[in-house]
Amino acid sequence: MAGPLCFALSDAPAPDRALLGGKGAGLVEMSGLGLPVPPAFIIGTPCGHAYLAQGALPAQLHDELGAQLEALEKASGLGFGDDDRPMLVSVRSGAPVSMPGMMDTVLNVGLTERNLAALGRDTGDEGFAHSCFERLLESFATTVRGISRGVVEEALLDLDAGAGAQERCAALLGLIEAESGSPLPDAKGQVTEAIEAVFRSWNSRRAIAYRKHKGISDEMGTAVVVQLMVFGNRGSNSGSGVAFTRDPSTGEPGAFGDFLFSAQGEDVVAGERDALPLEVIGERLPDLQAELERVFALLERDTRDLCEVEFTIEEGTLWVLQTRPGQRSGRAAVRVAVALADDGLISREEALERVTPEQLEAARAPVFGTEPSAEAILAQGLAASPGAVVGEVALDPERAVAMNEEGRTVILMRPTTSPVDLPGVIAAAGVVTGRGGRTSHAAVVARGMGRPAVCGVGDLVLSEDRRSASLDAVEIAEGDLVSVDGDRGLVATGALPLSPAEDDPILARYLSWLDNAPSKETHAHQS
Repeated sequence: MAGPLCFALSDAPAPDRALLGGKGAGLVEMSGLGLPVPPAFIIGTPCGHAYLAQGALPAQLHDELGAQLEALEKASGLGFGDDDRPMLVSVRSGAPVSMPGMMDTVLNVGLTERNLAALGRDTGDEGFAHSCFERLLESFATTVRGISRGVVEEALLDLDAGAGAQERCAALLGLIEAESGSPLPDAKGQVTEAIEAVFRSWNSRRAIAYRKHKGISDEMGTAVVVQLMVFGNRGSNSGSGVAFTRDPSTGEPGAFGDFLFSAQGEDVVAGERDALPLEVIGERLPDLQAELERVFALLERDTRDLCEVEFTIEEGTLWVLQTRPGQRSGRAAVRVAVALADDGLISREEALERVTPEQLEAARAPVFGTEPSAEAILAQGLAASPGAVVGEVALDPERAVAMNEEGRTVILMRPTTSPVDLPGVIAAAGVVTGRGGRTSHAAVVARGMGRPAVCGVGDLVLSEDRRSASLDAVEIAEGDLVSVDGDRGLVATGALPLSPAEDDPILARYLSWLDNAPSKETHAHQS
């Protein structure tokens, strides 16, 4: 192929989202701003196109891959596949436009049975090393080798109740070989297979469904980012977070997000654990809180937009892993566009282009005009995506799709959502989850699709047939009528009355700009 396939952050062309993908372009931009970005390189979208067309990675990539990994070794002082001081990397997707959670990621690539003890020795924590290995093995089994998650979970459930991480890792190693026909490869084999898996995930069912719903071209393709691992699960002064430079539900200024101590980044967005607000960082690590605020302000001014930022703190050191335009509600889209115009960062004309017709419609949508009675409140959680909707409960994504096809308005209620639930989220008019924070998968996807959402409402336990559930001991059945208030984080039984949205002076200003514009058409702002 003409030209290089891989680009180090320091020598990549000017941030080109079509070539480097959104994640890669964001890393190049942040690196140029002097932000603390872990060393990385980007495999551009042309390589992905070639792989999907030919079913194999171009021969040219293998030579470039070796050189780029050597550069990461030099930057880190570690060795990829080294048995004494192993270097681990993450392999992540990076489409030119944001597709949150729709494609695959593999963490801790390069960890093997041979260097596992060395990682434990270097970090002084054997449990940490086995935890990293277990995460790699689960991901390698499902994402890379295509073993169903159910088979993996069953293999782990078959272990004795007291089995530790070492026993689970041994079971997963055996499962990978038995189910896929070959054992876990060495470090070089791992990174090659992980790159292939990420490219393949462009054509996964959930990615195709998301692109179809959002009107994203199938021809765009994805890049891959290979980045030095930093560990948010390494000690009490480590953690991972996802933040927005403004509230993505309302557009209000001020950082907004979730954080988990002793966690890797996927733990925050998966929604399996209830995350904490960003303020907890300042309580334990006040200097890092100030540094984060500086990073958020710099990124918003540089991009002239609301930004979503993923970051990791490793033993008290901040690393910024990703930035992209933040998915936002219609109400937030209007408020942010007006605020950026007021600050002189964008023109009024660009502000009008920043809000799609769909977002403007959502910003003017009705709200629940009355407070439900205490008896009617089914649950209260986090106001994850604004809006008001009345619908029938569905407790399974497939049932949500079927009910929607029958012409019923559906509220998808789940313990938590993952990317595989996307068809149910698309079919639903509102989303409720038992666990998860305001930056979980359910919250981000619902917000980007204009769906009201309430997250973290409590312990939602499904029946075996997923036609009924208990929510903190309250029984719920498929088809029950509920009202979801994404502004107040409320779920109520029955149908609450809707009222016109309250007068919003910021919306009124935006509409006056629109009325006085030469052309009253707004254009889709890709976020």
